[in-house]
Amino acid sequence: MLMGPYAKRSRPPVMTWLRGNHAFRTERWRYVRYRDGSEELYDHSNDPWEWVNLAVDPRYSSVIKEHRGRLPMDEAPQSSN
Repeated sequence: MLMGPYAKRSRPPVMTWLRGNHAFRTERWRYVRYRDGSEELYDHSNDPWEWVNLAVDPRYSSVIKEHRGRLPMDEAPQSSN
């Protein structure tokens, strides 16, 4: 990604903040799933500043379902350090 940030990819990179909080961004969408199960979905083609969370709107259930499948199901074991 660092060498070619605008290159086409087969899947978007996943960003993780602490355990269980994951997000990724495609050309159109940003999807976030939190450890507690809550979700956020933003349509950057219509809402680039992420004012409206579409995850609660049933019209976007198929988009949510597709994006859920792209996030990790398991996490690496927590370090004992």
